[in-house]
Amino acid sequence: MDLSQIRRLIDLMAQAPIAELEIEENGRRVRLVKAQNGQRAVAAKPAEATPVVPQSSVMTPASDAQATITAPSYGVFHLAPSPDASSYVVVGQNVEAGQQVGLLEAMKVFNPVRAGIAGTIEAVLVAGGTEVDMGTPLFRLV
Repeated sequence: MDLSQIRRLIDLMAQAPIAELEIEENGRRVRLVKAQNGQRAVAAKPAEATPVVPQSSVMTPASDAQATITAPSYGVFHLAPSPDASSYVVVGQNVEAGQQVGLLEAMKVFNPVRAGIAGTIEAVLVAGGTEVDMGTPLFRLV
């Protein structure tokens, strides 16, 4: 099983109502566990991979007055709902907690990226159409 297959499983698991998935193929085992809010998953054995699949975007402190909205999963990041539409947010715009600020596309499934806290968009850190991994910083808030 290669990394792209594992990423697809992570994306599918994010949409499924299951908490855990274990697959064995050619003597290799992969175990995915969906983390509860604020909890991090840890591999039980070195041979197992246990990625965390969060349900919404993550806010991480960048400094005393800043926070970062990060990608909640792997996918292609979109700043707007369609190529000819306006961006969800722009630099200088105030956002509320829970407000949609972008989209992540994985396997033709679009998932909203939402602000975890209220703030002002200070910087857009990733261009639209960029492939991102879970945890990639997307926006900086003040």
